[in-house]
Amino acid sequence: MSLSMYASVTKIIPNLDDGSKIAGYIVDREKRVVDKFEFNSTKMTAFDTCTNIWRMISNS
Repeated sequence: MSLSMYASVTKIIPNLDDGSKIAGYIVDREKRVVDKFEFNSTKMTAFDTCTNIWRMISNS
């Protein structure tokens, strides 16, 4: 239920299967679009990853 609320607010559905990377899908029901995203936590700082996620949320 919490995941559903998170997805409704952010339009992001995280992929929790692999703990070594930050990945998921950006969903836009109105446009019927699903975009996959993936961040390699060994190549990016936590700050950069967070900034990119906020950008995805604000652009969706």
